[in-house]
Amino acid sequence: MKILTLAVVFVLLAFNSNATKYEFIATDSNIETKMCVFAGNNDKDGLKKALRLRIMGSSINSKRFTVNSKRFTVNSVTCNNMVMAHFAHKYDAFDTFSYLNHFTSKKDKIPTTSVEIKDIAAIFNHKNEETKIIYVGSAK
Repeated sequence: MKILTLAVVFVLLAFNSNATKYEFIATDSNIETKMCVFAGNNDKDGLKKALRLRIMGSSINSKRFTVNSKRFTVNSVTCNNMVMAHFAHKYDAFDTFSYLNHFTSKKDKIPTTSVEIKDIAAIFNHKNEETKIIYVGSAK
């Protein structure tokens, strides 16, 4: 059984995979666009900071950083004409997707499951990694 398992692993490692890496370029310097770039790059900490900055900058009472203000902001900003959570999901940014999907309105939520499938060949074979450049713009 161990030999069969090892054989499968070696075959998967030898498999020639075309993994895609994304590079996001902001089309402007708006905080909303920066939030989209953070979402696409799977930078959860950067996204949280930008979200806080956006809320504090637009709020009348800047000391209020509530769940409702996060929810409103996450649902009012779109990235390349997509809900922010959909944008993160499309580009496999699973950490930021999970964070954003929590605040996304019910009608736009993407259902999540606990099943996770990883392509071993894609993880270990970075030789054929293709980089796609995505230009990001936001709309309020």
